[in-house]
Amino acid sequence: MKRFGELLAETTDDIMRQVFGETASKLIYTLTETHASLKREEIGEKIEAFYAYLERLLGSERAQIIQGISLKRLCVKLRREYEEIERYFWFLDELYETKFKLLTCSFRERESSVCN
Repeated sequence: MKRFGELLAETTDDIMRQVFGETASKLIYTLTETHASLKREEIGEKIEAFYAYLERLLGSERAQIIQGISLKRLCVKLRREYEEIERYFWFLDELYETKFKLLTCSFRERESSVCN
């Protein structure tokens, strides 16, 4: 599973590329690194600084639109990861329950053969 900051950076990058395109997104990242001393891979950990600079660069409304869309997309990604984890643990629960039943039956069989 990815760390939250990685998911956040990945999601923000996806939205930036969809809204602005590849070339403009690269330019925004270059300006962010130059003027805000914030590298692309740090965005997930320093999201407030990134959006503050984005607001200065694009204006408040545009930055809020990017932020809102990114948040919605992040929720979808997190839900998907949560469902995958939930499915995995459900499988483990079923596996342990089956194992427990087999061990219980085996224990009862041994117990009854010893007592008789």
